[in-house]
Amino acid sequence: MSQMSLFDCDYTRFAGVMPAVRAAMRRAAGAPDSVGRKGLVDKINLIAGEAEIRLTGGSGTSISKDTLDKWLSPSDTSHPPSVLAVLVFCRACENFEALRVIVQAVGMDLMTPEDRRLRDYAEADLKMKEARKRKRRLEEGL
Repeated sequence: MSQMSLFDCDYTRFAGVMPAVRAAMRRAAGAPDSVGRKGLVDKINLIAGEAEIRLTGGSGTSISKDTLDKWLSPSDTSHPPSVLAVLVFCRACENFEALRVIVQAVGMDLMTPEDRRLRDYAEADLKMKEARKRKRRLEEGL
């Protein structure tokens, strides 16, 4: 077994994930003093309650606007949102850019319904081309 090289890996991009996640969440949440953020807190709490998940490390079952503001603050690095909190936030906002940031950090990406439709179309097209080739070979053998 060989030792891993510190120079051949690209783990350095992990360091920028949380600031990028917070930035994406801030863009999705809107202005800090907007009415939308208060409504967003209510929606996050509703989703978390229905899913029976805890969004913070404490004993509380819901979050406050202050907690949301701490999650989104670029300067408050002591209160990062958990992965579950990011998932609930994304669902509440119907904006999945923060999740995309996390997934892209490991070299993957999210697929939209349109992406999936185009992929399925391309797969069907490739299968049809292969079937035509097989048919042509069979016809030549007749």
